[in-house]
Amino acid sequence: MTEQDWTEERLISCVLGVVRGLHFARPQLRGWYDGWLAARRLPGAPVSFAHAMVVTGRGGGLDPGRDADALCLALAALGGPQAVADCFAAAVSAGLFDIGATDPLPVHRRQLAQKMISALGLKRAHASLQRANTESLVNETAFWTDPGNILPGIILGRRRLCRVEARNDMGDRVTGSGFLIGPSMVLTNFHVIKDVIELDLEPGDLQIRFDYSSTTGIEEGKGAVFDVAEDWLVAHSETGPVLEEDYAWDKLAKRRGWLNAVEGFWDYAVIRLTGAPGLQRGWFDLGKVTQDVPNGVWILHHPGSEEHTITGGKVVYGQPRQHRLFHQATTAHGSSGGLALDQNGQPVALHYLGLEALTPPPDARHHRALNVAVPLTAIAADLTAKGMLGKLAEIPGLSPVGGCLDGRRPVFGRADYIAALEKLWKGDRRILRVHVETDKDVPITRPGKSFSVEILRALFAAPEHHHIVFRAGDVQVDAYRMACDTLASFAPDAVASLPEAPDTTTPAYVKRLVSKFMQQVNERLGDRMVWILLDDLDRHDLSDASGREFLSTLYDQIGRQDNLRLVLIGLSEDIQINGLDPSLVLKSAIRTRDLADPGQVFRHWLNMRGARDKPFDETSLGFLSNIVASLAGADAPLERMSEFVETHVAGAADALFGRVGARVGEDE
Repeated sequence: MTEQDWTEERLISCVLGVVRGLHFARPQLRGWYDGWLAARRLPGAPVSFAHAMVVTGRGGGLDPGRDADALCLALAALGGPQAVADCFAAAVSAGLFDIGATDPLPVHRRQLAQKMISALGLKRAHASLQRANTESLVNETAFWTDPGNILPGIILGRRRLCRVEARNDMGDRVTGSGFLIGPSMVLTNFHVIKDVIELDLEPGDLQIRFDYSSTTGIEEGKGAVFDVAEDWLVAHSETGPVLEEDYAWDKLAKRRGWLNAVEGFWDYAVIRLTGAPGLQRGWFDLGKVTQDVPNGVWILHHPGSEEHTITGGKVVYGQPRQHRLFHQATTAHGSSGGLALDQNGQPVALHYLGLEALTPPPDARHHRALNVAVPLTAIAADLTAKGMLGKLAEIPGLSPVGGCLDGRRPVFGRADYIAALEKLWKGDRRILRVHVETDKDVPITRPGKSFSVEILRALFAAPEHHHIVFRAGDVQVDAYRMACDTLASFAPDAVASLPEAPDTTTPAYVKRLVSKFMQQVNERLGDRMVWILLDDLDRHDLSDASGREFLSTLYDQIGRQDNLRLVLIGLSEDIQINGLDPSLVLKSAIRTRDLADPGQVFRHWLNMRGARDKPFDETSLGFLSNIVASLAGADAPLERMSEFVETHVAGAADALFGRVGARVGEDE
């Protein structure tokens, strides 16, 4: 049969049986194929891989979206068996189909090329890679990646990558790598932290450092540092036996034996932090990782004393993926706990082990050194079995959903205030004083107390909570009027039962009013938390208010009433109020120095709103932050930013990040 006698359908039929089952990196193949076409200039051949997908028929219902089908169509588009054999043999020689090979590579390649020759009925193939076909393959351990796929993963990975810094019982510093898998949870290797498990940790003995890189724009040596929580070791799995024999990994039987021995040993540790950096940086959800076998991996890690580092390499041996993943990305001491991304930038594994041979035997394959990672699917399965996987994403403490109230109004900063409200809610204290703390070096004329009342109402919503709000200007009334207004908020029918005029001394009369109020609180709101809020105390002198006796008497009841809380907003820190028990009082400051960089405040909010899960680079975040910060000004900058964002940014944020919470006037 001559070349002219071969139909496209016949070529497809012969080629498909050979290429099905091959594993390869499609971007790498596509680039190589285009280079081969340019070098050979075959008459009637397609001009590119993409062109081949268009001009070749869909014989047998082939789908170009499937790698093997696309390879078959690309080969068949060459028009004849000799061109197909030449192209395929050259690709084999270039190592494009080495993934999953179990035989020595020379044997594997020779057999694969011969298989295509036999399928096409030819006697020989031109199996050598022509010098003009492509650029030199200077690193056989490399693989090809579309930058559009890997770049988002790198940006998110850098944001969540951390350096684990521990001090063992000898006082030596031990470092490793890790990454966020929850708002307050970091994943690293067990062997990185095993020496400190039994120690009575002091501050600084075990710390997690983010942004350890000069290219993040943060001053060298600094970055966000978090201590670990008291119950810091959430879950772990030990390292298991190590494969020590030289080149044992090149022997199928020995490799399988070791994989069976380490099954159940995943060498991971989940560390709980005192803060929640994931609320700004995002985290990798272990419940969503896949089991696809990658062509190669990119490792994000902190080798030695190095800053952010990324290295890549092929994945070898393929299956069994559920046990371990062997790769050729370069690592070093300190890389343990590094994040492995696949060729598409998706998280796939936790790097943990290096294998290096000293004396190669005569029949050894070419893998003198290999690295090993633990698939995240295996870690997720182990955490599921321990009942811990669903707890990783729990948010410690209170936080507005997506950094917003009512799904739209942004909450800038106020982390200290929210933390204080949580302590108040838990009953650690009963009274919160919110004051303004100025800094002469920061030119803020009015810091503003935006959303103090609204934040509380949103975090502690009705009907479980009841709110009674007074403005300081409204307190300029007598005790009777204050009692009426307070009762009217939840028991209007009880207002008529209040004594209208004193029938004894003022303190005794006020005590009767407060007693009546407390009686109604117990009867009507006994199953709710009652919040009394006094706002604008920086604008009015509470000590001159005619209702002060009522408030002072009420203060005395706070410590006796488990479901009653009081929040004083704007009261200067140096003003003393009679009747307040200092042991019940908690203070929270609005600091003008925290407003000195409104762009940074906006950036934190944007990450909470959803940017943490989008591949925004630092330049883009800085650009957006500077735009918003430029209108903040010195007069209530957060309020101005809040109004601008609610009016002009909220809609765009909805389109990009999705909507959060409920909207006023809309059905949920």
